[in-house]
Amino acid sequence: MVVSRLSLYLALPILLLAIWPGDEPGQRWILMPLVGALWLGQLAASQDWHRASRWLLIPIGLLTLAIISSFLIAENWLSVDVWQRWLDHLPGHWEFFHSRPPILSLSIVFGLILNVLLLSRLGLGSPILLLLVAMGGSWLSYRSLTPPPEYASGMVSIPLPILASLWLLWFAQGLVLYPTLRCYWRRIVTPLMIGGSIALLAMISWQEQRQTDNQRLYNLAADEGNDIATRLASETSAHLEAMRRFTSFWNMMDHVPTRSEWEQQAKRYHDDFSYFRNIGFVDLDGTVIRVYPLRGNQSVLGVNLYASDPSAREALDRPLIYGIEGQTGIIDFLQGGRGVVSYLPVRDAVDGTLRGAVAMVVSVDNLLNSLLAQTDNQDRAVTLRGGDRLYFHYGPLGDLADWSYRQTVALGTDRLTLSVKPSLHWLEANRDRLPDITLVFGIVLAYLLHMVLYIYRRLTHQHRLANRTNVSLREEIRERERLQQEIEWIARHDELTHLPNRRELLRWMDIQSEPLPLALMICDLDHFKNVNDHFGHLEGDRYLKTIAQCCRLPVERAGGMFARYGGEEFVACLPRCDRHRAEEIAEALCRAVADSGLVQPDGEPVTLSIGVNVTETLSIHRDRIFQAADDSLYRAKQNGRNRVVLADAL
Repeated sequence: MVVSRLSLYLALPILLLAIWPGDEPGQRWILMPLVGALWLGQLAASQDWHRASRWLLIPIGLLTLAIISSFLIAENWLSVDVWQRWLDHLPGHWEFFHSRPPILSLSIVFGLILNVLLLSRLGLGSPILLLLVAMGGSWLSYRSLTPPPEYASGMVSIPLPILASLWLLWFAQGLVLYPTLRCYWRRIVTPLMIGGSIALLAMISWQEQRQTDNQRLYNLAADEGNDIATRLASETSAHLEAMRRFTSFWNMMDHVPTRSEWEQQAKRYHDDFSYFRNIGFVDLDGTVIRVYPLRGNQSVLGVNLYASDPSAREALDRPLIYGIEGQTGIIDFLQGGRGVVSYLPVRDAVDGTLRGAVAMVVSVDNLLNSLLAQTDNQDRAVTLRGGDRLYFHYGPLGDLADWSYRQTVALGTDRLTLSVKPSLHWLEANRDRLPDITLVFGIVLAYLLHMVLYIYRRLTHQHRLANRTNVSLREEIRERERLQQEIEWIARHDELTHLPNRRELLRWMDIQSEPLPLALMICDLDHFKNVNDHFGHLEGDRYLKTIAQCCRLPVERAGGMFARYGGEEFVACLPRCDRHRAEEIAEALCRAVADSGLVQPDGEPVTLSIGVNVTETLSIHRDRIFQAADDSLYRAKQNGRNRVVLADAL
């Protein structure tokens, strides 16, 4: 807990480093308030101020989700222009491309916020949240510490102090969850691995789709660059072919064109190619003697090109001396501007003598502007460079991508680099939303799948525990039933002889009272005290158990009950037994005891005295029945024992 709080406290000063040095608003001015609010909410939660933490983090979490949604909403639903107009209401220069943080950083912030709101509970998915944050943080760290990918169409990294603060906040939350994970890691490891695999697959798919989309945007810029280069080559070929036709007209003339003739013929070609700066006629000395249009080009009329521009000598010599076409590279015009001059020889059609050359002056700015005006996309910067020198620029000067498409083009004798660099606005408007949708829904799917598997495993574990508990409960119930039955049996039976006891006998008599006549016999062992005194109580107990087994069977065969009444006394109760039958059974009991092999201390067999009472009416109270039988037993004892005495009929 101490280390967790130390990490939390350390995150704040590192986060504050991100405000130095100050510059135009960018993504850190969005991330810093979000991470700062996360820090305050996490601090409040660590102090158990959960209500304050929720009041702070719930709005911040919703704001983070709103920013994440800007990556997912289609351009035709909510365009980049709308987002930019909202940012324009803020003070300073907020550029949507640089102001919106990468989607992965926003997902990390939201994951940490959600984990604090869930109070780092295992059952609410805190482990998978921290794992997702760790995976996203690792990828974001890699992108923040390495050069951006080629043709990147969006922000892929964040300032390092903010990244370090997010890692510290993650570490602090992880330490809070660690004790719980250590106890329940077996329950969580499988769902965590499956959820993490889904998230990893989503991140890989997102990255591949983003790279594919970056290449698609680059190809769009390349297609446009190729289109411009093709148009440039086509236009150059077209105006050269036109000027060759123009020159062939003067070849058929037998004199140098007059001013009116020149203006009349040159006007038509100049109107067809609006990017021509002028069309001139140069005599054999290199002097410009005709020019159209004259307006704006008076300064070149009468100028000797050999003298004014020595660098053009080679291009002039070709038509004026050798009679072949010549071209310059990009040069500065005497009348201002830059462009390319093509010289086409004019010769007599009869004898082939050279009369001069037609000079076709093409303005680079006018040529490229006329070509770019035919394209629809204006959100890109088109440049034309030769070495370190910039010859042409078209489009915005700022808020451009860090990459561009380059192609070598020929303009005159120069080999130049045509560059097309898209604007950030164009990148944002044309970027595909599918990669970010894949990332977001992959993360959500990983979280939900983890929760489903975790809940399933938890329910399975609880079901297993419940089954074990049920089995144990059933065993306990069976054991209690057995004990209850044993207790009930003990309550109704004599533990030594396993015969029914007096209570069971009385209950049984209540049940069997109607079947008359009812015989009751009280049996008493003769001189049993001598047996206990001489042989001991253990041997006396054996005598009792033997007698119980000898006498029980005859009574139970007759449909009665043989019970131990107490001490050495036994009672037999027989329903539907008359006096004669009762006397026979009593005599049988005496014989069974005598034949049991039990002997007195003097060696004589153990004998039994029985008092019998038979009643044929229900009106006599049970106590009187027992009393009559007991009196009969008393008389049997008095008359010498080892005998059966029947009581008088009641």
